[in-house]
Amino acid sequence: MITNDRTTHFLSRLETGFRMDAARLETLEQDLTAALLRARHFGKEQGGDWNTGWQQQWDHVEELLRRIRWLVDEMESSIESSDPGRLKASLASWETIQAEDAKLVAALAALRTHAIGLNPDVRDDWSRLARTLESHVETIRSCAQALRIKIELLQKHSKAEVDQLVLEILARLPDRARTEGMSAEIYAQEYAAAAKELDKEHHKFLGFVDAVKALLLWVESPEERTDKNLSKQTAPALPVPIL
Repeated sequence: MITNDRTTHFLSRLETGFRMDAARLETLEQDLTAALLRARHFGKEQGGDWNTGWQQQWDHVEELLRRIRWLVDEMESSIESSDPGRLKASLASWETIQAEDAKLVAALAALRTHAIGLNPDVRDDWSRLARTLESHVETIRSCAQALRIKIELLQKHSKAEVDQLVLEILARLPDRARTEGMSAEIYAQEYAAAAKELDKEHHKFLGFVDAVKALLLWVESPEERTDKNLSKQTAPALPVPIL
């Protein structure tokens, strides 16, 4: 069975990734750019060497995010192409994303430690901004993992079959409009029920369930990676790593 807390969270993330289109990603990128610019401004009140270090660390984080976002685009372009080597190219992009994400985890941990020096008067504003950044970063993670599932499916099925399968999977998952404002507990129950249904009828879904199980065994969850890298530090909230 695939019905556990980690799976329900993963299905929710996959749904976000499957639903993202170019226009939504462009809006996300604009919002992320604005949020990163605001994050930099928190250091200007501190001034001196502290701000210099703050700006340098954000330079590094922005470059990593830019690189990962470009690699996600490369994955999608490869998948959509008719090139015989498209799946191999997509997998290469995915593997590079993992390496870049490891660097991002370290960069975010360093930023969180540095943020201890923020003026207490701006801590609440910083925490709100950090949650916004976390949401944007999680969406990029969702897109990458949804594309990774598509790669697995495309190794055995045609693109038309995979596109149809994605539509069928989305139809089985909880309706986002209906879950808006829903408590975290009820939200998790909705996805747990969907996961149970998919597992029960997984023979209908062209290997989707098997692909999810395989990726769950291989990829750390955001919580697991956050626990290892960030949770023991006392500082304002910072975005979790994206993969």
